[in-house]
Amino acid sequence: METAFHQLVVWVEKALDQQEVALGIFLDIEGAFNNTTYDSMCVALARHGVDCTIVRWVKATLEGQRATAMLGNLSRSVAVSRGCPQGGVLSPLLWCLVVDELLTRLSEGGVYAQGYADDICLLAVGKFPNAVYGLIQWALCTVEAWCVGFSLSVNPDKTGLIAFTRKRKLPVSLNPIYSEGYSNAPSRSNI
Repeated sequence: METAFHQLVVWVEKALDQQEVALGIFLDIEGAFNNTTYDSMCVALARHGVDCTIVRWVKATLEGQRATAMLGNLSRSVAVSRGCPQGGVLSPLLWCLVVDELLTRLSEGGVYAQGYADDICLLAVGKFPNAVYGLIQWALCTVEAWCVGFSLSVNPDKTGLIAFTRKRKLPVSLNPIYSEGYSNAPSRSNI
């Protein structure tokens, strides 16, 4: 975590030294470990070159699990159809392989993207605030589309947006970021 945070600080400091604006958005994928589908985990394993025999073994290990809840003499058992096993040694790796596709797509689009467990940091940097705003808006739309494709969502209560700049005032055209009916006006941080 310290290395990830340090890398982010280096990016922001470099932007400030070059008189650029850095717009960061910090996201939490809601229930990432509990809601990731078995198929998405297996597809991610295959995409990263894992032998098909191991992929089938992982899928067989995940599928067919049951969860049982008991209250007094009553018990209820249901089939588990998604999620990384709680406390499983492969669970963090499986999630990282799934989210890697998103982080790669964002990075290739010009956004600094960093993940730590189910938290994601996106940073767009540039000389022109409107272009930076457009890039971060694209990144947010990309995250939303990816989440929809994987039956996941961003937790708006754990999402933050911040502008890092040495400018006293950001342009009026830097409007709030919108996502699924939720808006978050950027706060300004002079560092």
